[in-house]
Amino acid sequence: MILKLMRDRRGSPSLEALFVLPVILMLFFMIVETGFIMYDWTTVNYAAASAAVSAAREGRFSEEVRSDAAGYIHDWTTGGKTLAYDYSATEPYEDAGTVVIWGTGSDQNVERNSPIVVGVVYPVKFKILLADNIWKWMVKEEVFTLKARAVALSEVHFEP
Repeated sequence: MILKLMRDRRGSPSLEALFVLPVILMLFFMIVETGFIMYDWTTVNYAAASAAVSAAREGRFSEEVRSDAAGYIHDWTTGGKTLAYDYSATEPYEDAGTVVIWGTGSDQNVERNSPIVVGVVYPVKFKILLADNIWKWMVKEEVFTLKARAVALSEVHFEP
């Protein structure tokens, strides 16, 4: 009787699929999540670079340029509508629920050919619960952030 059961191969593909399917699903969801992260990363980099160019044209990293960058990130990232924004920072810092847009002081005029620094710290919110749990299990970090930094030379000459 036992030998007959050991030779019986019915159900083997189902059992093999039961072991392989979770791994395939995990890979699929991680690829999808990585796509979301790469999209956000390009959006954050573009926002930092375009803010640096706008600031260089004005000769300072004004509140208007900062709020335009925050608006772009809010509208175009996958999790931007659920995050808070701090666009008055002069140094980068990480906060789990806040997008930090930092750079040269907004009240500081920058003379021609001097650098204007613009940066963005964007906390990633995973869309798939499984991806969030795998990330915390593998890396042991609570907050995963995307960071972008751009430098442009001021194009404005200020009379003394």
